[in-house]
Amino acid sequence: MPRDRATDDAQDLFTRGHKALTAGDYQEAVECYSRAIRLRPSDFAGYRFRAHAYLEMGDRVRALNDLDQAIRLKPDDAHLFADRAAELFAQTQYDQAITDCDRALKLDPSRTGLIALRARCHADRGDSGSAFQDFEAAITADTANAPRYRLWRAQLHLDLEDYFAATEDVTAVITADPKNAEAFRLRATIRQQAGDYKGAADDFSAALELKPGDALVYLGRSICRFLLRDHVGAAADGDEVIKQLPGVVKAYEIRGNARKALGDLDGALADFNEAIKLAPNAVMPYNFRAGVNYAMKKYTAAVRDHMDALKRDPRSSGTFNQLAWIWATCPDPDVRNGDRARECATRACELTEWSEPGYLDTLAAACAECGEFDDAIKWQEKAIDLLNDPERRADYQTRLDLYEDGKPVRVVGGEVA
Repeated sequence: MPRDRATDDAQDLFTRGHKALTAGDYQEAVECYSRAIRLRPSDFAGYRFRAHAYLEMGDRVRALNDLDQAIRLKPDDAHLFADRAAELFAQTQYDQAITDCDRALKLDPSRTGLIALRARCHADRGDSGSAFQDFEAAITADTANAPRYRLWRAQLHLDLEDYFAATEDVTAVITADPKNAEAFRLRATIRQQAGDYKGAADDFSAALELKPGDALVYLGRSICRFLLRDHVGAAADGDEVIKQLPGVVKAYEIRGNARKALGDLDGALADFNEAIKLAPNAVMPYNFRAGVNYAMKKYTAAVRDHMDALKRDPRSSGTFNQLAWIWATCPDPDVRNGDRARECATRACELTEWSEPGYLDTLAAACAECGEFDDAIKWQEKAIDLLNDPERRADYQTRLDLYEDGKPVRVVGGEVA
């Protein structure tokens, strides 16, 4: 005959709580630990393990309260301070987490993982000097977990835009463990931010070979492939991301731009429509859709999209520039508006302190549309002076030649007519 639960002793409840916690039945675990605590309120273990169950249930407030109570009952237990430090870090309470790391390490100096945790706290609160000091100590003291600590340190280097040091740390991890998918993913991110899109795409591919199906890795590779003008590959990677995470706006943006480059304007339009549906207050999906509408010769719709983008960000220099370009160069005379083009182009240049050659190029086109060819020549020459890319300089020169001949720019299907 089964016993009445009310007659169970505290130890039996602890045992049942542990079994439930291990089995993933967190509600049952909480109930068992709670009953055990009522029977033995001075036993810190009940609070500690109930805190673990609460954490698994996502109830971080009750978990932290239980850890506080466990520490009050047993203030000489390094494990309790370590548990609370980890939770305080997760809740971005870095100063308190550092204090708990210090207390735990004072009680048990062998807990080198806490040195690494303290390093992450220092990093997130902006004290990179202390973070690097702790990371170095943790890496030296704990060789078994050193690869993980080096990846954390690499992330800090990346946050500080020290791409060389970040790459050095991650490459050391990969050399020691060529099957570390996380290391390849992080090195790919470093290379992507440093502008090495080919190296980043290769590393993203290596990460996918080691850990297939990672949607965020597909997203990273999709961006790199698009920047490398591998539009087929970028679109295919976008398919994978959307299949797994249909709410990721960036995936629709990248796939939409890849489809546009491949001439699939209907597909691109569908992607940008979905991106706008998912993020109606974002700026870029409207600007991207404007580009598709322009390519489809829906010039009024393109202007409307750019205007909608400006409503969402009235200081978007890129939007001002694109809107000015349409008003200055559109082949439809009913859409062109030289005065508004010049106004928008001037605003784009002001917002970027007259340092962006593409915006000066647009201002020159706007001046030409207004018949002010001397100003058009002046701004186009300034734009060319700011360029280093020979291909772009040649493109800008073609427009300068037009202005010198007293002709404005007309753009049809993306090409100067």
